[in-house]
Amino acid sequence: MALSVHIKKKLKDFELAVDFDMDEGIVGFLGSSGCGKSMTLKCIAGIETPDEGRIVLDDEVLFDKKSGINLSPQKRKVGYLFQNYALFPHMTVKQNIEAGLAASGKSKQEKKEIVERLLEQFHIKELENSYPVRISGGQQQRAALARMMAAEPKFLLLDEPFSALDAYLKEKLMQEMMTYLNQFKKGVIMVSHSRDEVYQMCSDTVIMHQGMIETLGKTKEIFTAKTEIRSAGRTGKRLFCVVAADSGGASGRTVGRTGKS
Repeated sequence: MALSVHIKKKLKDFELAVDFDMDEGIVGFLGSSGCGKSMTLKCIAGIETPDEGRIVLDDEVLFDKKSGINLSPQKRKVGYLFQNYALFPHMTVKQNIEAGLAASGKSKQEKKEIVERLLEQFHIKELENSYPVRISGGQQQRAALARMMAAEPKFLLLDEPFSALDAYLKEKLMQEMMTYLNQFKKGVIMVSHSRDEVYQMCSDTVIMHQGMIETLGKTKEIFTAKTEIRSAGRTGKRLFCVVAADSGGASGRTVGRTGKS
């Protein structure tokens, strides 16, 4: 499952200029608030539109400025977990998951079986008739993950998935999340401003600053290096990242190379 992102978008204080390719695995996007991490995810998901460039997922063009291609979010088969989980407050947990199947084209019986399976898989069966306001932050996260997985996405985008949780609950849910992501076995990008989250969960790391990729590589190598690797936008070179995760999920293999843009 390959994702290719080569886009630019003018923002208020700087220009977002992101250029990378990746396969299966969990890649962490790390950087300060407002550096362009979440905007990159929104462009991939189709929530925001780049000013120029191209986005391709598994040989399907999601966005191409020159060709006039810009698929709607519903057609991109990209799962997006929002920072606040974005559950529909007027719907029960079960109805929220059902909403993820609205455009699936599946039969009523197929939808019922999928919802039941996800309720069991994410350990929220007993909450199926509860409304989001009545359940905990951790339970909301599970419900949001179940809704996202109902649509059978080809790729996952996680935007600060633990930012609203206290320290104890965050540690517990990070372990649960790793279990789910290892089962997913496809590409995942997780945005975070927490070094601990990225170090524990991501085989590879991208560090962004003011809309540009400054560092890219194996997570442990980046975190143990005494100095940051400066690359991409600062040198006028293009970075390519290919991530192939093994069964452990967070211990993938990264191949990076640079070439003239």
